[in-house]
Amino acid sequence: MRVLTLPQSSRSVVVTCFAVQAVALYAVFSHYRVSLWLSVIAFFAGGFLTDLISGLFHFSFDYVWPPRTPIMGPISVEFQQHHEEPTLDPSAIVSNLTRGAYGALPIAIITLIFVELSASTAASFLAAATLMATSLWMLGFHQIHSYAHMGSQLSPEEFYRAVVEINQLPAKRQQKQEFAKIFESIGIPKSIRLLQRCRLFLRPEVHWQHHISFESDFSSVNGWSDPLMNLLYRPVARRKKARRLAVPSSSSINHVTGSHYLEETRFL
Repeated sequence: MRVLTLPQSSRSVVVTCFAVQAVALYAVFSHYRVSLWLSVIAFFAGGFLTDLISGLFHFSFDYVWPPRTPIMGPISVEFQQHHEEPTLDPSAIVSNLTRGAYGALPIAIITLIFVELSASTAASFLAAATLMATSLWMLGFHQIHSYAHMGSQLSPEEFYRAVVEINQLPAKRQQKQEFAKIFESIGIPKSIRLLQRCRLFLRPEVHWQHHISFESDFSSVNGWSDPLMNLLYRPVARRKKARRLAVPSSSSINHVTGSHYLEETRFL
């Protein structure tokens, strides 16, 4: 039976999202008295919320949704394939923005509704601006995520060998330093690398910790929510991984870590 899916690339979805965001942005800044400091707070609050949402969905796609669930199931299968072949292309801008628009568009609509229903107060401006910032961050989340995977542009054998070797280093700090050396030399645009080092964009040397263990660092935007969310996700992920490994006959071997990645027992 065919499972309902969303298009992986759609210019109309992206254009619609841009248009609704423009209207929502105008509504926010015309309805309220604008505060620079509240705008800055909203920018960072929106970044945190988007990171939190991306981690929640990433965790659910890894461990919750069965493959035959409409919309969510095919995305879960895509995430599984992404773990087996962790490649993303920053040049696929329309495809990356399409994935972001699926989350950003409804948040922009919610922002418009909130502006229409709220009074012109500082608190309402902060709430509306945070929603608007969340929508803007959300639109770019997959493009940001793709830059954390530019190590995939190296020879797969060379890159995966380096990942395995770094994973064997005893100290997490040393692992991050060695990952950083790889990502400094693979052609990430200097402006993007600067944003990564400033922790505004997801740092690849941190995100690859997820692709080693699949049990932490699920966020896909900037990693700000990971320290908090890891407290919840790590023990749950470990329990589900343990249940998978109890059924070795259904397993395949992950070529990055050598760990069992169970097809039939993935969605528990």
